[in-house]
Amino acid sequence: MSKRYLTVDSDNILVITQIVGDDANGNKLTKTLFELSRTTDREGHFDPSVHTREAIAAGLNGHRPLSLLGECEDTDLPTDRYFRNAWEWEE
Repeated sequence: MSKRYLTVDSDNILVITQIVGDDANGNKLTKTLFELSRTTDREGHFDPSVHTREAIAAGLNGHRPLSLLGECEDTDLPTDRYFRNAWEWEE
């Protein structure tokens, strides 16, 4: 089984992310959140000492505030992708 990480995009549509490979320190996931949060900042580079999950959740200059809604196993996702734009996350 593989973990999936859930966020929403700027239109409040559920975004499902899978991290490939080892991410023991969580930097791959944090960098993904940094990239997904971009609005007007198209050139800033990810720096894990500055761009923490807390900073991304609070909102960075040129980025919208973004945090994880949750995480789940790939088997917890619906298999019918026809209505995937209507999927909602509930704990």
